[in-house]
Amino acid sequence: MALKDIIGQENALNILKGCISKNRIPHALFFAGDEGIGKRLTAINFAKALNCRKPAGDDLFSFTEEESADSSGISEIDACDKCPSCTKIEKANHPDVFIIVPEGDGKQITVAAVRELEESLSYKPYEGEWKIAIIDNADRLNPSAANAFLQTLEEPASQSVLILVSSRPDTLLPTIRSRCQRINFSPLPVETMSRLLEEKFGQTGRGQAGLLTLLSGGRLGYALNENLIAQRDRSFNIFRQMLGSLEEDVWDNRDAMEEWFDWGQLLLRDIAVYKATGKTDFLINKDRADEIISVSEGAALKDILKLARELYNIKRKLNFNLNKQITLNYTNLLLKKMLGKGSR
Repeated sequence: MALKDIIGQENALNILKGCISKNRIPHALFFAGDEGIGKRLTAINFAKALNCRKPAGDDLFSFTEEESADSSGISEIDACDKCPSCTKIEKANHPDVFIIVPEGDGKQITVAAVRELEESLSYKPYEGEWKIAIIDNADRLNPSAANAFLQTLEEPASQSVLILVSSRPDTLLPTIRSRCQRINFSPLPVETMSRLLEEKFGQTGRGQAGLLTLLSGGRLGYALNENLIAQRDRSFNIFRQMLGSLEEDVWDNRDAMEEWFDWGQLLLRDIAVYKATGKTDFLINKDRADEIISVSEGAALKDILKLARELYNIKRKLNFNLNKQITLNYTNLLLKKMLGKGSR
């Protein structure tokens, strides 16, 4: 895969290709946008393009002064995806490309990982032209790691590029964000998503493609790599359990908690829309319309909106390692208080 295979992020790709064509590679880049939208994939393929060892005689990145001035030929900039460098980056074993991800029970990036990265970046590139570090879910840098990483940004190693990837950019330290060139990634338009998913599922899967388009919110990677409908159904069933008698531990870990709160927000969105309009035309979860109507019957719109705000605030605080059982009990009480009549 190469940059040309990334769909729907033309603005971001043009910025990155422009940096290559002008030979002005920023020391630090910040890829911001929703989960499953192609940020990490773009980072990996940008690393390929920077270190690509294209076959001799292939002037892929060569431009005349006139071409560089008017950006002609930028669309041709890409990795060959065939050379040893591209192959190693694809397999995550290139000696000059590092991918840092959250680890451990707390799913955090630790100061030890940052220190190890600093040491790796302090040496000259071993095989490629650039040393490149991709920090995935950079918002998971714990406080000590964030402060250590700030020093890395302030004292950059030569021929190194840092790429921070995050779906929650506002949780990163402002001092880190301010030292990076931010590149925003946007959801795909509904029409584009529907077309791509229909191509994947064929005519017989048109209904499934339409539902996945709505559920994924324009995030193609999210729609293709996750069993969204099963996730949604599981979360909605837990939602209904909370309105009744909850007798089991419904969240296995923090990831399961985050997943539920995301789907809970989407369900509350539909409940509020139906309560306000009395119509199912504008629902995202059209196939669960009967349940949405049932839950909304005994609830006031102001309580639905208040509950949505409360769940949003709880979701934000999950980063502080909230106790799972206390969070479950509190959320259970909130749902019964705000929507209790709708469970009958």
